[in-house]
Amino acid sequence: MLFRRIVLCALLVGALAGLLVSAVQHWQAIPLIAAAEVFEGSGEAADPVATTVHDHDHDHAQGDAHAHDAAEWAPDDGSERHVWTAIANVLTAIGFGLVLVAAITTWEHLRGRPLASARSGLVWGAAGWICVFGLPTLGLPPELPGSVAAPLAERQSWWLLAVTCGGAGLALLAFVRGPLRFAGLAVLVLPFAVGAPHLTGGPFAGHDADIAAQLQALADPFALATTIATAVQWLALGGLSGWAVGRWVRPALVGPALS
Repeated sequence: MLFRRIVLCALLVGALAGLLVSAVQHWQAIPLIAAAEVFEGSGEAADPVATTVHDHDHDHAQGDAHAHDAAEWAPDDGSERHVWTAIANVLTAIGFGLVLVAAITTWEHLRGRPLASARSGLVWGAAGWICVFGLPTLGLPPELPGSVAAPLAERQSWWLLAVTCGGAGLALLAFVRGPLRFAGLAVLVLPFAVGAPHLTGGPFAGHDADIAAQLQALADPFALATTIATAVQWLALGGLSGWAVGRWVRPALVGPALS
């Protein structure tokens, strides 16, 4: 019963938050992405490793047009692209919602008293935003189409390190009592001591100077738009998760202190 309620709440919370962030992206981030995509193929802005792999695969795909078409598929601009973006946002939000609902439920159960609410959920949502977006973005800012970056595996590894350290550091600061809690500050700084992977030459190397300047002019508004969109998503996820736990999950928890 408890597991079922947690999953159903995560589905509801994720659907609502995913649709909300899709609306915000449609208003802010997507126009900037579309503007940057105009310049995406104008220079040798792709990762040299990725370009080499693509050319190698292309040479071996001449006799398999169907596989090549499948690899090149992308949603058409307009309504199809917006629909698939919304679907991706909803599925992502459901995954995050499942983590938040389970975490808030566990927190309330361990404390043995009613704590979950929309207000406390906002705090959880803010913490999730810091872990998943805020902290990693300090090392790896959001990337526009046409920008170059370090190899994907290196960026993914550093992002995972930043998210893990963010969660561990905030948990130490929030839940541990005594001097040990301040070790959380050292954990938060650890990813930056390691250093995020970057390429020399800037994110728009390979483009003409004029095009690089136009892309650079789009980069700051895009970073701001992405920050706003993710903040809206996580605050919505947190507030809705806290409310859902208090409304539907709490009755399934065992313990007289919560009744």
